[in-house]
Amino acid sequence: MPAMSVATPASSSVSGAEPALDLIHLARQTDGDLELQQELLALFDRQSASLLAQSANPVTARRQRAEAAHKLRGSALAVGAGRVARAAAALEAALGEGAPGVQSIEAAVAALGVAVEAARAVLTRLRD
Repeated sequence: MPAMSVATPASSSVSGAEPALDLIHLARQTDGDLELQQELLALFDRQSASLLAQSANPVTARRQRAEAAHKLRGSALAVGAGRVARAAAALEAALGEGAPGVQSIEAAVAALGVAVEAARAVLTRLRD
């Protein structure tokens, strides 16, 4: 990943809404270490796509899907992707409940997909 300055608030905020990536949070988590920030963001970029696919796959057992959503939540919290973390937690909860409607799981998957896409779009802009 090319060098990028990530210790800035330029993280795709729309009209005061929560940013897709809170780069200030990431800077605090890494004590301002830009190399570590870049490494964590690159890892999140790779993992988020894979974990989203795993958690969205209706053929995979619910438990495994919930575990993938849980991992994605943790990864998102580490880099300041709060919307991804909340959407992953919602999917994890939907998958873990007794027998929620397929529609609620599908809606949670869709919301997670949107959040991951927004976070990864910020990463693309940072690399460019």
